[in-house]
Amino acid sequence: MKILKKILIVLVILIAIPLVAALFVKKDYTVEREVTIHKPKQEVFDYVKYLKNQDNYSKWAMMDPDMEKTYRGTDGTEGFVSAWNSDKEDVGSGEQEIRKITEGQRIDFELRFFKPFESVSPAYMTTRATSEDQTKVTWGFEGHMNYPMNLMMVFVDFEKVIGDDLQTGLDNLKEILESRKTVTAGSREFLLDYFKKTSDKLSESVSGLSEAQLQFRPSEDKWSVSQCLEHIVAAESMLFGVVRKGLEAPANPEEKDKVKFSDEELIAAITDRSQKAEAPAELRGEGKYTDPETATDDLASARKAVLEYIENASLEDLRDHVIEFPFGKVDGYQSLLFIAAHSARHTLQIEEVIADPDFPENQEQGAEKG
Repeated sequence: MKILKKILIVLVILIAIPLVAALFVKKDYTVEREVTIHKPKQEVFDYVKYLKNQDNYSKWAMMDPDMEKTYRGTDGTEGFVSAWNSDKEDVGSGEQEIRKITEGQRIDFELRFFKPFESVSPAYMTTRATSEDQTKVTWGFEGHMNYPMNLMMVFVDFEKVIGDDLQTGLDNLKEILESRKTVTAGSREFLLDYFKKTSDKLSESVSGLSEAQLQFRPSEDKWSVSQCLEHIVAAESMLFGVVRKGLEAPANPEEKDKVKFSDEELIAAITDRSQKAEAPAELRGEGKYTDPETATDDLASARKAVLEYIENASLEDLRDHVIEFPFGKVDGYQSLLFIAAHSARHTLQIEEVIADPDFPENQEQGAEKG
């Protein structure tokens, strides 16, 4: 019995020592890494504020190519949530939310881990211009380990491990952005790039949606995603017809001083969803699309003629044509920008529908795969 008591005492001591030691071990840690990217600040910020783009550069997002991913809300805006679930123990499950965006400067995230253990950790990314064409990006992470798990911090240098992962992600981000060609505003490349971005954004927004999701209407006076897609596709060809007719008319450069907007202001005005407009009857969708692929294929077909026209047009000639639109005069270049901006406007409308609290879950395809 004495021997048994001694064994029990030794076991209690062995258990007690680390528990006592954990009382004196810190529970919180902060990690921060940075990289300088040879790109203008706005271009960098416009990329990192979209949480889905982390799939392209974050080491954590690449740890399991087969992890299940789901999304809630509109990416690039406060409240958007990206969730993951993996069978790999070192990946587990959790979600990340955009909590705050300070435009052009900082994005604050909150990471909520569910498996293999529960915790909540704030994170952030900041962008600071070091020159006109250079941006310093800082990625920070704040971790917390509850007692007695914080004892692990004695044996594992979490600041280094997580810091190395952050640095890998930042190095990937640098490579991605610096490999992208910078397009000059007002150039042919800018116009083509804007069409591509609006096509890509639309495809991303509707990818994986079921027929039930496409047909959902938040209310009687609001369109479904399917109706929005139908409107985008129909308007693409109609608008190009109007624009082309104006561009085939004689040039009128003497009207240039009557153009109301800069290119940037035009895009901002068209994509401003706070200002609503009623579509003509012939462009009101009936909800014919039952799958997103058919809609995006139809848009690509409609855009083929537009893109071919842009490829062969004279930029000088485009600027020398001033066309009357319902909201004022625009030049030919801006009239083509308007077509792509119109698509961007209704992509935002689609995202508003998807963000509706009653938007149905995808019962046909399950969670979206990353």
